Amino acid sequence: MTAKELVEELPKGLLKWYGFEKGEKALYITAHTKTDQALADALWECGLHRECVLWDAMEEWGGREYSFVVVSSAIEAAGGGEQVVKMLKRAKGFMNPGGKLLLITDNRLAVRYFCGDKDPFTGRNFDGIENYKRAGVMGDHQGQGRLYSKAELTDMLEDSGFLHHKFYGVFPEIPCPQILIAEGYEPDEELELRIFPQYHSPDTIFLEEENLYSTMMHNGLFWVMANGFFIECPLDGAFSPADQVSLSADRGKENAMCTMIGNDGTVIKKPLYKEGLKKAEALKENNEYLKNRGIGMIEGELSDGAFVMPYVKGVSLVKHFRRLMTEDIQEFLCQFDALWQMILDSSDHVDREEVEWERFNPWWEEETDERKKKNIDRNQWRAAAFGSEEDRECLGPVLERGYMDLVLLNGFFTDRGYVFFDQELYVKHLPAKAIMLRNVDFLYRGEARLEMVFPRKELLERYKLDRYKEIYYAHIRHFLTRLRNDDLLRSYHRSRRRNHEIVHSNRQRMNYSTEEYQRLFVHIFQNLDNKKLYLFGCGNFAKKFVSLYKEDYSIEGILDNNETRWGDTMEGIKILPPSVLKDLEPGGYKVIICIKNYVGVLRQLREMGAVNLGIYDTNMEYVHRPGKEKDKGVCLGLERKKYHVGYVAGVFDLFHMGHLNLLRRAKEQCDYLIAGVVTDEGVRKNKGGDSFISFQERLAIVQACRYVDEAVGIPLEFCDTKDAYLKFQFDVQFSGSDYADNPAWLEKRDFLRKRGAELVFFPYTESTSSTKIKSLIEKRLL
Repeated sequence: MTAKELVEELPKGLLKWYGFEKGEKALYITAHTKTDQALADALWECGLHRECVLWDAMEEWGGREYSFVVVSSAIEAAGGGEQVVKMLKRAKGFMNPGGKLLLITDNRLAVRYFCGDKDPFTGRNFDGIENYKRAGVMGDHQGQGRLYSKAELTDMLEDSGFLHHKFYGVFPEIPCPQILIAEGYEPDEELELRIFPQYHSPDTIFLEEENLYSTMMHNGLFWVMANGFFIECPLDGAFSPADQVSLSADRGKENAMCTMIGNDGTVIKKPLYKEGLKKAEALKENNEYLKNRGIGMIEGELSDGAFVMPYVKGVSLVKHFRRLMTEDIQEFLCQFDALWQMILDSSDHVDREEVEWERFNPWWEEETDERKKKNIDRNQWRAAAFGSEEDRECLGPVLERGYMDLVLLNGFFTDRGYVFFDQELYVKHLPAKAIMLRNVDFLYRGEARLEMVFPRKELLERYKLDRYKEIYYAHIRHFLTRLRNDDLLRSYHRSRRRNHEIVHSNRQRMNYSTEEYQRLFVHIFQNLDNKKLYLFGCGNFAKKFVSLYKEDYSIEGILDNNETRWGDTMEGIKILPPSVLKDLEPGGYKVIICIKNYVGVLRQLREMGAVNLGIYDTNMEYVHRPGKEKDKGVCLGLERKKYHVGYVAGVFDLFHMGHLNLLRRAKEQCDYLIAGVVTDEGVRKNKGGDSFISFQERLAIVQACRYVDEAVGIPLEFCDTKDAYLKFQFDVQFSGSDYADNPAWLEKRDFLRKRGAELVFFPYTESTSSTKIKSLIEKRLL
């Protein structure tokens, strides 16, 4: 499937789980949205005789005796309560006596809007929450539609004659449903680990909504604030037995499943598409295999292509182990050891001679770019597997069948001990520690307080997970990327899911007045004339600041409260105690705080008398450069080119005609060209070997080129397009055409376009390249 086709399939799960009988008649009342089309197709794929009618053409519709009437975007398009009631009454008249109305709609009081998402109809924050009282003031909302709350929908349904209604809260949203939960049903699992929130406007989000689910549930707000509703309205009061429905439509037709927890004491897991009919059989086989290995499993049977299990009451293993950790650390460690033993017992261990160690990194086989293949040391894992006793112990055993989902999220603690479910897949020749590392990650995710009880680092050390965790994460990412189609859906997720750095920045703005925020966060490079510049903090924020800005500003020192770091250096800059400020005039220095949790340090510095302060935000686009490129070309009376400031990056090893053509073409399109040159360390990291010519010489050669206005070194860690843009604020980046269809580079282009910049691809000079030259040199040397 293509990415477009997969995205179009996502909404269908909202209907494919439902117990339709083939051959029944269904009417879809549509507003002709993309979601409407997908849901209408889902009815047809479920075997129903489906007909469609536009919501505003229902008066002329003559159909009758439908078993189902489905309404989605039409509710929102109608634009007013009276029109909705009129439409629903008309829909009721189309139904047979045992018919059901299925109403699918967004919620104007959804938690997503309280977290900063924009209303889909007005394009502004909080309009729906305020019941559109400000909407239309500027004439921008007339006839565009609106959302309704749960109470409003209930009133409209009852006014229309639908007296029986069952609300399901839909998360994360209607176009991409992952879970439906019936009103009043409280799942015994961590929804914050299950649900991936999505938004109309990810860049305006200032709150992580999944952290609110538990509080919403305990205070009876979960359904009032659901992001969407699936409402079942049977005329005879016969509701579906489902209390919870979990969907995985993003996995493609062969792997897409739904899990229904019923109020009749059963749990049914079935494929969403006929292409996945073998999944239930595989689930049954895996269940038997693990059971025979001594792993507690929720047993089940196959029935009509589904796997049917009894509902098991227990405490989720996430809650169980988190509680143990806070109440009895020794008992926690004892039981976590038992979990590790279960993972070891879950499969036979592969003889080390039988493992294809050269292919042990699962990404190697799928990597087509020869230059990237060289990055993977294909002998590294063989060396560890047959190395010292410590090497072998750190790498751990390799499982014949690695059940990657044998994790806390898929298990309960019951009176019979641990029991697991949802073991649909296994990975051949999987390092056992990859599964254990997933369990550690689930344990600590979203629970910072646990770090204070028992640091994650100590748990990693206990099971020797830290030394070779790169290979464990390689297996984990490979498994999840293929299962969830992350590569295909990369652009879609990027457009719908929030960026944690942006959330952090948005929250910062809310804590200060406009004037104070501008002074502390935006204009951090102001007031530096004749002042000494100090940074506070020596972690990743400071590393990034130094990498990006050390060439533009002289940094006097780095302050930190950790006395064990005093006297060390970062990029040649001394790490000092904050007390050095006491000997300076308050107006003679400026401190830029480079830590994420800055509040305590800001208070500390103010108490010390510091008056010139700034707070570095890694997501901020600062206007900071001295301005040497601003008037380039214009001051000489030359005609402005298509772009003002351009940027191009490369290794520029064995400088040749291809490099010259790239720089010449770039300079033809911009007034001022900045060329980033990869350092020697960067070449080793990204190319898997050394350059022929050293960094300093390559930098000098590029700087000497007549087409280059400024040559700069590219930082080792902060070397991506985003980092370069934050530093230079260029108008265009130039690159070779071999990346023109690369999804990662298309994301870079999207990033730049959102900021008014562009990414331009030039064709390479086919006759020559550094790789060809090196190959000739090597042949002649041989």
